[in-house]
Amino acid sequence: MSAQENTAVQQDAAGLAESMIGLWKAGGTLGQAMGLTRQECEAMYTYGHSLYAQGKYEDAFKIFAQLVAYDHMESRYQMALAGAMQMTKRYEEALQHYMIVTVMRLDDPAPVYHCAECLLALGRPDEAAESLELVDALCKPGEHDAIRSRAQALLKALRAKKAGRA
Repeated sequence: MSAQENTAVQQDAAGLAESMIGLWKAGGTLGQAMGLTRQECEAMYTYGHSLYAQGKYEDAFKIFAQLVAYDHMESRYQMALAGAMQMTKRYEEALQHYMIVTVMRLDDPAPVYHCAECLLALGRPDEAAESLELVDALCKPGEHDAIRSRAQALLKALRAKKAGRA
């Protein structure tokens, strides 16, 4: 490659980087930059869920990781990736993504509940108990009854186990 060609390539790369930074600052995503449509992402999401439902968690993980790369601001993709990570015993990573979803959906107790599950798997029962208490506080009557029941049952079991050790 000649020096002139090298300079042209460097200028093209700098221009592309500047365009990407401008897109991200304006709230854009990598998927938008690549020209992916909402329908294409939804098809990938559906496929990932199908893999997850079949117990093919590693394959689902790959699909959801790709979706998060394409649109990091879509909480459903983050939640799905966290779920696949949890099922493949990547508890620390799952916990990080569940926490991202918690911030994205401040009134949703589900990601907080799954944080508690990951904390338990990591051997951190005191932190799990705190998360379960938060789940209870976030639950709205009639809207989150199932997750509230699960959280209360798990919290009761944690407290009983702790009392048995005391």
